[in-house]
Amino acid sequence: MHGTRTRTTIIALLVVASAAGAWLAGPLFLVTRANAPVPAGFETVVKEGTWAGRDDFHFASGSARILTDGRGAYVLRLEAFRVQNGPDIELFLSSDAAYDASDVVLGDVPATDGSYNVPIPAGTDVSAVTHALVYCVPFHVLFATAALA
Repeated sequence: MHGTRTRTTIIALLVVASAAGAWLAGPLFLVTRANAPVPAGFETVVKEGTWAGRDDFHFASGSARILTDGRGAYVLRLEAFRVQNGPDIELFLSSDAAYDASDVVLGDVPATDGSYNVPIPAGTDVSAVTHALVYCVPFHVLFATAALA
């Protein structure tokens, strides 16, 4: 009887651990794609840079550009962008290469592969932005940076 209870407990723990592992690791293998054109009227490049991953596991490549329409609107344009997926990875604009709670939140990474545009919130001081970041919010892990100049 004692052996059956122990075996049942171990099986239950393994099921829970497997489900948690699948939830955490699942995004790592998911690739989402996008191929959006540059928005009409946003031809002026304000700043640009190249993505670099934090390490071999948290990889990123491609270019990042801040574009403007000349009337005060800005977008972050990602071209040939590729990044390792993860749980709840988001884009930020920062005044340095490290994540800080005061960074400008651009929201979830729309796709892990491709070219697309992310609106920059009105009122953002683009002149103070020196980096774009990909950051995993729940685990507080910086995935990638692009120095913008």
